[in-house]
Amino acid sequence: MPAYIITGGSKGLGAELARQLLHQGAAVHCVSRGESQSLRQEALSTKGDYTFHAYDLAQTDGLDSLMERILGLVDRADAITLINNAGQLEPMTFIGRAGQEDLQMSLQVNLVAPTLLTNSFIRQTQALPIKKRVVHISSGAGKKPYPGWGAYCTAKAGLDMLTRCIGVEQMEQPYPVEVISVAPGVVDTDMQREIRAASEEDFPQLSRFVKLHADGELQSPEATAAQLLELLQRDAFTQGEIADLRTKKELSS
Repeated sequence: MPAYIITGGSKGLGAELARQLLHQGAAVHCVSRGESQSLRQEALSTKGDYTFHAYDLAQTDGLDSLMERILGLVDRADAITLINNAGQLEPMTFIGRAGQEDLQMSLQVNLVAPTLLTNSFIRQTQALPIKKRVVHISSGAGKKPYPGWGAYCTAKAGLDMLTRCIGVEQMEQPYPVEVISVAPGVVDTDMQREIRAASEEDFPQLSRFVKLHADGELQSPEATAAQLLELLQRDAFTQGEIADLRTKKELSS
């Protein structure tokens, strides 16, 4: 049975990835502060195995122990994938206006936590002769500056570079861990609602995202999760790849 570890698995894209994987019969370990009760209920009627781990990713000191506990539960898996999906946009304001603690929290959740989880995952699985993969859910914000998203853009750019570095490091390993970074596009989640609730003073590109929603151009979590899983399961990504799901869709059609 393949095993998946998904951060931010209680809502949005993370919850939908978990739901679809459970229906496929995978072992799914969701990590977030709060649990989705609807996901827990649905898991009972699937072929999969669902486990929830309550954890605040801003508390980075305990991440190594968390990963050790989870991997101890999937020791019989024939493949293990870590999906670093959790993220937050706040503080959505210009650098210089943001609170110090808010900036620290953003970087802890968006960059430090996935980096530490990835480091722990690779260290503990490197010698396993099975398929191992880390998927970072990135964003176009890692490549293009958005005024008001300074911390978020910085974190996503950092995750993309981390992916490239690990991709090079793993090439000579006898049992490599595949690492990729994927921007899913503009998905209709709580994050998009947060964007539309922002002020134009703090986020000058507000009108663009309001229009995307009004024009029905947001992608559904269901379709986005299905596409990502289909690409992952047919090994459509290369080691260290920085991918855009919309481009991948065009290439694979």
